[in-house]
Amino acid sequence: MPAKKIAVSRKRTAIEEEILRVAADEFGKQGYQATTLDEIAAAAGISRVAFYLYFPNKEELLHRMYTQVISTSQVAIEHIASEDLPVAEKLRRIIRHQVRYMATNIPLTQVFFSEIFNLRPELGQWVRRANRAFGTVIERVVSEGVQKGELIPLHPKQFTYALMGMCNWMYRWYRPGGEWTPDTVAEEFIRILESGYLIEKVGQTHAPCAPEVQALRHEVAELKSMLETLVRAAQSGRTATSRKRARPSSPAR
Repeated sequence: MPAKKIAVSRKRTAIEEEILRVAADEFGKQGYQATTLDEIAAAAGISRVAFYLYFPNKEELLHRMYTQVISTSQVAIEHIASEDLPVAEKLRRIIRHQVRYMATNIPLTQVFFSEIFNLRPELGQWVRRANRAFGTVIERVVSEGVQKGELIPLHPKQFTYALMGMCNWMYRWYRPGGEWTPDTVAEEFIRILESGYLIEKVGQTHAPCAPEVQALRHEVAELKSMLETLVRAAQSGRTATSRKRARPSSPAR
């Protein structure tokens, strides 16, 4: 492609991204339905006529926003899940990615989670399928950790919902520029998920798998008792057999 065409293409892409950014801000402030194309064009510093050179309508803006969030997040999470890393490290990287993405794209993610009911039915179904696929990737990582014994025997789907809920809800409360940076939030989430939020006391177990552990200990104790009984019975049988063999035979008459 000639250099001039490449420059024109890059300029168009930059303008489209700026319009999307501005539109996400406007949708976040007053909602998709209440925002007009005139307001978006004015915020982007272009005329309404110029707007149509880049997007055919307001609905296409919404479509592009959902496509951007889904494609960016899905590619990143699938890459992390496919890496040759311990499961714990994969989950840490997933959390860090999600927190950073949410924290640096608040207006866009706010639109993503709040405007899904304004999508056309077929687009809404596609978004829901994409969300399920996203969760399945994380669930698969958790299942791998449980099967390998790297994680406690938790429920993969429930844990995935908890992890995603912590990260995805950030658009409601996180504000950039404060003392909570994306990195500090991510590390706090990781600490809570890995260590819990209670101070561990000697002699007390707060782990969510405590009932399962107690049940396993009980079964092990029963098996140990049965094994000891079998060993004693076997030893007793060998002793009786030895006595019979050692008993002198009666003299023949």
